[in-house]
This record gives sequence, C-alpha cells and structure tokens, in this order.
Amino acid sequence: MNKTDFPITEKQLGAIYEKNHTTFNVWSPTHKKIKIAIYESAKAPFRTLYPMDKASDGVFTATVPGDLHGYFYTYIVEDNCEITDPYSISSSANSLRSAIVDLSRTNPKNWESHEKPRGNRGCDAILYEVHVGDFSSHKNSGMTHKGKFLAFSENDTNIENIATGLAHIIDLGVTHVHLMPVYDFLTVDEEIDEDKNYNWGYDPEHYNVPEGSYATDPNNPVSRIIELKTAIQTLHENGIKVVLDVVYNHTYRTEHSNFNTLVPNYYHRMTEDGIFSNGSGCGNEFASEKPMGRKFIIDSLLYWAKEFKVDGFRFDLMALIDIETILKAKEALSEIDPEIIIYGEPWLGGLSTLPDVQRVYKGTQCNRGFSLFNDDFRDAIKGDNDGTGKGYIHGNKDMKHRLHTGLVGSIPYNSKYVGFTTHPCESINYFNSHDNLILHDKLRLTSPDAPFEELVSLNKLSFNLLFTAQGTPFFHAGNEFLRDKKGQHNTYNAPFSVNAIDWKNKVKYLEFYNYVKGLIQLRKTYDCFRLKSADDIKRNVHFIEDTDFVEAFKDGIVYIIKNDNGDDFDCMLIAHNPGKEPMLLSITQIKEAILEFYNVVEPSPDASHKTKKHDKHRSSTHHTALVHTESSHASAPHASAVHMDSIIKLELSNDQLNIELVFDERGLLETPESIDALSHHLVRVNPISSSIFKLRRKL
Repeated sequence: MNKTDFPITEKQLGAIYEKNHTTFNVWSPTHKKIKIAIYESAKAPFRTLYPMDKASDGVFTATVPGDLHGYFYTYIVEDNCEITDPYSISSSANSLRSAIVDLSRTNPKNWESHEKPRGNRGCDAILYEVHVGDFSSHKNSGMTHKGKFLAFSENDTNIENIATGLAHIIDLGVTHVHLMPVYDFLTVDEEIDEDKNYNWGYDPEHYNVPEGSYATDPNNPVSRIIELKTAIQTLHENGIKVVLDVVYNHTYRTEHSNFNTLVPNYYHRMTEDGIFSNGSGCGNEFASEKPMGRKFIIDSLLYWAKEFKVDGFRFDLMALIDIETILKAKEALSEIDPEIIIYGEPWLGGLSTLPDVQRVYKGTQCNRGFSLFNDDFRDAIKGDNDGTGKGYIHGNKDMKHRLHTGLVGSIPYNSKYVGFTTHPCESINYFNSHDNLILHDKLRLTSPDAPFEELVSLNKLSFNLLFTAQGTPFFHAGNEFLRDKKGQHNTYNAPFSVNAIDWKNKVKYLEFYNYVKGLIQLRKTYDCFRLKSADDIKRNVHFIEDTDFVEAFKDGIVYIIKNDNGDDFDCMLIAHNPGKEPMLLSITQIKEAILEFYNVVEPSPDASHKTKKHDKHRSSTHHTALVHTESSHASAPHASAVHMDSIIKLELSNDQLNIELVFDERGLLETPESIDALSHHLVRVNPISSSIFKLRRKL
C-alpha cells in the first residue's frame, strides 16, 4: 500500500476512559495484528492481553471492561514490538507504559470554576520564558518543591526578604509565563534527583503527557497532571497567562519511535532515497502536512487548550510545521478561546524536504493571526549569538538601520524602514531566549575589558530598546537580574549547577531588577509603546533624522511618539545613546522637528506638495494625526480624508513647552522631573543609556 493511499480517520484516538470500561483506538493501516496489554501497576511484571479489531479506516479498537483508572497499557504490534500510545495522556516513570486516567480525578480544587485571565493580547503581552527546573532547583530559591511543577504554586517565597518564585513573577509585572517543554521527554531519568540529571526537554516522547521529573511521584499517573494544573491555576489566579513550548517538528526516537512502529515512514518526512529528512537537526522531522500527522498536532493542541486551560503555544522550529497546519490549528484554537496566542521560530535546524512554499518563514504570518521571533532585531541589539560580534548597544553603526526597523514593529514604515510584519504584534522582540549565550554572558564575551558598571549599562540599554520597541517583548527568566550561565552557549544538558537560577543574584543586583521592573511598568502605563496597527505607528512615530542637527546625536536614535489618548502629555521623546560620550539634545531644534511633524499639510487641489526636509522618507499622509490649536489638541482624520486650503502652522516658544523626564539611567522616576524653561535648551542623555521625556504644550 502506497503511503499516499492510507485511509484516514476522524475517530478519537487513544484510551477513552469510562467508569465501567475503557476503549482503545490506535491508527495503524499497515499492520494486520495488534493486541493491547493491560498492567495493574507501573512496574507490574504480569499483563493481560486483549485482541484488537481492525476497521476499514485503519483503526484498531478494543474495549476492556472494568474501572481501569490508574492501570497502564501498551500495544503489542505483530507479536513483535511493544510500544506506548502516541496519544497517551499520562504514563509511568520514564515513559515505559501509557497510563489510563479518569481526567475528572486530576483536577485541583476549584479547577473547573477558576477563570482564565483576560486581556493582554498581542502587543500588550509581556512574555517571560522559564524552565521548570531552572526556576526553583537552586538551594537559594526559597521554594520547597525544587524543580517541580508545584514550585509555581508556592506563595511568598523569598531570600533575605527579597521575593523569589511566584511572588517575584507577580512583582515583576509580566503578563505571560512561557514554560519551556513540560510534555514528557526522554533525556532525563524521572526517578532520580541529581545535578547532572538535566535537559531543556526538546526531546519529545509523549506530546500530551506532562513530564514526570517535574512531578512529586512520577509513577502516579495522576500526580503529574494535577500538579501541572495546580501550577497553571495558581498563575491564572494571579492574573498571569500560561504559554506552553511545543515541539511538534520532530520525535526524539526515529526508526523505533511509537509513531514509526505503528505506520513505518509515514509520520516522518523521507528523502527520495528512503532516508529520514533531518530539517530539525535532531535526526528526523515530523510530517505535519500528512493528514494523520496534522490531525495529531491539532488534536494535541486542542487537548492542552481544553484540559489544561493554557493561553498560548510557542512552536519550536516553526518553519518545519507546514503553514496549512498552523492556520487550521489557529482556527480550531480560536473557537475554544480567541485570546490564545501562537508564536514560533521562523527557521529550520537543517535541510528539509518540506517545500519552501509550505514553510513558515518571516512574512508568511502577515494578517494570519500568529507571530514570529524577530532575529533581525535581536542581532541588531547585541550582535551575533555566541561570538564577539557587536550590536547597536556597542555603537555598531551597521546595526542602526535594522534597529530603526525593529523599533517600529518591523512594519513597512516607509521606503527606508521595511520589515516583515503587517502588524507590530506579529513581531516577537527579544535579545536572547534559552538558546545561545544569555545576554550577560554575551556582553562579557563581546566586551571582555569593560568594567562591570559598563556591562550593567549595556544590559540596561538592551532592555530599554526591547521595551520601547513596538511589537511584543519577550525575555528569559533571570535576565532581569543579570543571570549568567557560566559563559556556556548551549546548556541544553548542562547540570543544574549551570542552569539553575541563583536567586542571590536578585539580592545582589536588586537595583538592576528594579530598573527592569520600572521599564515594564512604563510600557504598561503608556499605550504609545503598544500601538496595535501599522497605521497607528506611521501616524504617531517619527524619527528625528536626516536633519541639519542630526550630527549632534552622534550614533544615537531619537524619536517621538504622539499621544492620541487624551493623557497629560502630547508626545513622548525617546533618546537612545549607545555612545561612550554624553548626547546633547537641542530642544529648540527638536521642537522644530516635532512641530513640523504635528503640522497638518493638505494643499489646495491646484497646489503642488513638496516633501519636507525632516521627513524625506515619509509620505505626506504621515503628518496628520494631531492638530494643535491655541487651547486644545485633538486627533485629526488621516490626510486622505482632510480637506484644507492651507497649512496650519504652529509656533511654540520654549516657555510654552513643558518637558518632564520620566525615565533615564536611574530607571522609572517615581515623580517625573520637570525641566526648567531656562535650562532646557540642551538636554543631556548620558553614555550607554536612554532617556524618555513627556512633552506637553502649556495651555
């Protein structure tokens, strides 16, 4: 039978538990004989075998009487191979046997009635990536359930009266906790706790089973489920959404995986020579485009969304999941909860047989409701991942153009700055994730002779660029207090002594933590850092460049964001200075650029329009969002809808302009500092830092 001729099914696959019996369905169109083996416990030496009947759709079925909750099972294929069920929802320790579970017995107290947090969608989200083991395993964590799901349910943990764990996440102000793989993976021993018994978890065995090493009792099939649900429920009850890291691009085992044993060479992509395609770099890649491969992925996502109430999914090597599967998954998930977010990596780990037109690359997400990691912005900030290449924060002028593009959400801002998105929220902005050198280690490698104070400034500037950029910010747990990984760039299987978060660093670098916390508060307070559309950005964001006085900015980036929300200011002025000398801003000259941007230009029908010097890369439609009069300011229609016969020319003396400093190298100012009219002819931005001002016209 040719693999393209296989029958497909819409039946529910896996173990379907009922009080008086359990039905088992497994799809295996190529085999003639499968039996099911039932075990009374995780390590029982004896089993009971039941024959399975094969239907025309390729599904083998058996119904076994009795209440089998807590029992275990495997499939015996052609009296030759014993495998677990790809559709398992729990298992024994170390993935040896699939478990039969009554899911109604896996719910924490008030699980069904607890409500998921709402809001914080798109650009309002702040994503915080964390590994379950890293989070709590260090001796300084203050948490009891070290390395376990339940650590996320522990309240008020601390070290030296400084919050750790859940209390830390709440205080920090992030909106989403992105959990690195929590499904069952094969590369740790679930029954031992040792320093070297560590892995990130990108080695999937059972995609719908919570990882046993994170449970208090890995041989109890209920433990791992109820404890993960408890962690999710606790985060939800504190207003924090939960994203799961999913790795559908490959299986850890290849030829001997349960998928390949059931239907050889179907669930994996194969080359013309009959070799497993290896676009993942892990030995194989999952064939998401095949009907039953697609069904498995969507069934799995829906299971996590329904049973665990998760709020989003991050796709590892998303380019290996065909675009049609992603779109169908997005549609199905939106029917459950329209606020579920999807984002992923738009790249591969090697050569793939998946045609280019089916891959998820940057640009394929446009107007399709999911987002992609922005590696261009990442590299623009800090340089390459693991080498000594320098980024904008080091004064690398070659990165300035890419950084401009990233700051406006990588939209097609104008003819000069064109990114890959149609909406800013399609860009996941970051400077590092779990992969590669963590930021502090990268900066120490790039600037080995820099004093510690300069390294701190470089870290701060990286965060400044991240949180003032349009798009969705993402960072890795511990970045907020200068976490390091002892200079190692790929710690996927390094011991806990390298990977565990040392919470003493928060005590040591508390000033830096408060700085980052203030940035998050700044972003959440001012909507202008979270514009939702390309039109909003084009109307309201204006770079001050290509002017007679831009030389004074040296390598800095200075721009304004107009405010249309009726707050106590007319616009924000943001200045980033990567240089090692102060940057002096002439407020008089900046004011001229601001006023020119604010002026409404709409010539009479017979007049010709000339592009202004300060905006030679912008069209005239970018100048009409805000009109000032003597006593008020209000939003104006887009230029195409405005009909005026003249230019409204604004004039503003220095004493009519109220300038307040709200953020600088000290962090978010509790009380904004007003800059006196007599002294604000020049405003200083200190080396390797950013300053943010609120500008308001005095009425």
